[in-house]
Amino acid sequence: MPQKYLNVDDVATLVHHRGTTTLPGVPPDTGRGRTVLCLHDAGSNGKQFADLMDALATDQSPIAYDQPGHGRSAGLDSLATIAAMVDQLDAIASGWSLDAPVLVGEGLGAAVALQAATRHPDRVAALVLVGGAAASYDLGSEIDGLAAITAGKARREFDRSGYAPDTERAVYQKAFANWVTTDPRATLGARRAQADWSLEAPPSVPTLIVVGEHEEPESVQAAGALADRLPEAQIRRLAGAGRHGVLEQPEALATAINEFLSSLDSEGAA
Repeated sequence: MPQKYLNVDDVATLVHHRGTTTLPGVPPDTGRGRTVLCLHDAGSNGKQFADLMDALATDQSPIAYDQPGHGRSAGLDSLATIAAMVDQLDAIASGWSLDAPVLVGEGLGAAVALQAATRHPDRVAALVLVGGAAASYDLGSEIDGLAAITAGKARREFDRSGYAPDTERAVYQKAFANWVTTDPRATLGARRAQADWSLEAPPSVPTLIVVGEHEEPESVQAAGALADRLPEAQIRRLAGAGRHGVLEQPEALATAINEFLSSLDSEGAA
């Protein structure tokens, strides 16, 4: 999996991409299809999208990166606000001349994608939101648990909730490998930023909201409420997946994304 570091506001940021490996500091080739920029969830990292990026690379130019404090990017702490995360996204996109990418956001990344499209609708071609996308998040119990862990009052344990009931062991192994690379302090900061955010001005950007077949009812309801607020949104069900479709069904998710983007191309040509 090609990787390189990009300096963003003096933070060494690990970027994952596909295609020909280029020199350090030189943007990867994004000449195939559309540029698809993947934004990970709190406590995760860009490697979460490895299988999805492999599946997309035949038709698109996928890129992902580790947020500060996550994965192998520098820092122990997360960025403190969704706005700061959008600033980082803007710096990466402008620094590498990524013209109007498609943003794929999972969990926290969905909030970042929505805020980026709200701020700069002309710089975002489309949104794909997965992993429990919502217009706001009630994360009080998770934040309390993370605060207890960082204070040394509770043991850190891998969260297996939100997966389909027949999820294979290999999926959990990949999720665990991504999760263990991020300090709980960064996860706590990222969740606090997510909890403090809410969608105020829905962007008029084509949006695909992907909901897993086995996703929790409250998560499905939140996705439906978000779709009702977005002028150009559609919902697609992802068979065999829970809330973690990026890991559970990456090939099927890639198919859904490609079909969504093909429909946009068809509409543009009409």
